[in-house]
Amino acid sequence: MFNRIVILLFFCILSKSSYSQVSKNVKRMSWDNIEVVWLQDERFPVYNLVFYFADGALSDKRKRYGETDLMFDMLSSGTRRFSQREISDNLEFYGSDFSTHVTHEYSLFEVSGLVKDIVPTLKQICHLFRDATFPKRELVKEKRQRRNRLKNLITSHGSLADRAFRELSMKFSPFSKPVSGKLSSLKMIKQKHLKDKLDYFNKSVKKRIYITGPKSSLISKEIINEECRWSGGENNFVRKQAFKSKTNRGVFLITVPKANQTQLRIGKVLSKNEITRPELLLFSSNFLGGGFTSLLMKAVRVEAGLSYGVGAFAAGQKEYGRSGISTFTKNKQINQLLSVVKNTLKNVHMNRFKNDDFERSKGYLIGSYPFSFEKSSDFLRQLISLDHKEIDYKYFYDLPNIIKKITREEVSKSSKNLFLWKDQTIVIVGPKSLYKRLKKIGKIKVIPYQKFL
Repeated sequence: MFNRIVILLFFCILSKSSYSQVSKNVKRMSWDNIEVVWLQDERFPVYNLVFYFADGALSDKRKRYGETDLMFDMLSSGTRRFSQREISDNLEFYGSDFSTHVTHEYSLFEVSGLVKDIVPTLKQICHLFRDATFPKRELVKEKRQRRNRLKNLITSHGSLADRAFRELSMKFSPFSKPVSGKLSSLKMIKQKHLKDKLDYFNKSVKKRIYITGPKSSLISKEIINEECRWSGGENNFVRKQAFKSKTNRGVFLITVPKANQTQLRIGKVLSKNEITRPELLLFSSNFLGGGFTSLLMKAVRVEAGLSYGVGAFAAGQKEYGRSGISTFTKNKQINQLLSVVKNTLKNVHMNRFKNDDFERSKGYLIGSYPFSFEKSSDFLRQLISLDHKEIDYKYFYDLPNIIKKITREEVSKSSKNLFLWKDQTIVIVGPKSLYKRLKKIGKIKVIPYQKFL
């Protein structure tokens, strides 16, 4: 509750103050030619530190998808000095948490804890980056666990639908393969590949450091410079992957045995030219499927009773974007669900919606926006995202006012570009018996679920 009050006050002050006044809390520095962004937060004696690497899963070799994600996940699996158990006990002793996040375009390593323990914690983290050996025994164990998780997707049809939808909707782009790899690619990854990958990220990839915490957390500069031994120089590789977007149009039935529900995903890949107005993507998708009062929720759940929930999204990374609608229903109701979604989208495309719904959606999005940043770590991630996309921080502070100015006509045009029915990749996950129902709507391509594992 305290955090929520602080955030509300922050945005109330923000609306009455200039960007330059608010931005004083965010400071940029350079540590040995590495960019550093510090968000000063003196409220608590804790820190959150993120290492940003300007490359991600696109660096994986064609037959070794998942290599980067596996490397970052296994950094703590052992070094020449410490076993995985010793590393874990060490970091746990200092109450430190760390996590990794790999996308196609970039990778993150995040660590947090008490400021008083930042020195020994970062010494341990830098030791991992400098000396991780990825022991064969631990590698075998991790690959087995990943294979088991993939095979268990048969029991999680929602996750399976998301995975299939990404691969099919982005089929003609470099971003279609899952960053965590597939069964066929995991078996190709060896200990040497992970060592080489770590060496590449240490020596060749551009880095940026993000810190949130009190001024005392800046002691991390000494540790990172001396222990991690990174420096910004000529080898500052930044991943750039331009491509021409091409939609994989059509209806795809992903068959799973004994499914008593049908999962539905609808959407497409967006080119760089289609993500130049992120605020319009955000509002258009929220208006369609961003809460209980959204148009799709009212049509699908409240009026037709076809599903418990439905959501929509549209957003971009640096070089590409995605739009999508996600829901589920009973097997016998899939054709009706498709019809309701299609008609709802058509009404928005043609500007046939109530102005009250439009204004209510604006108010909901603007009102809920501050609560996306209850934690300083969430705020930090927003700064990372803006830097990655090369968008000025001013956009973050101005977003509520930008949304206020969006017009009905802009939303109609945007939704038509995002969700025009004939341009969509439509993925349906359910039993093979659905084919008889679905063939009434046109050509259906049937694919067994194993293809996406």
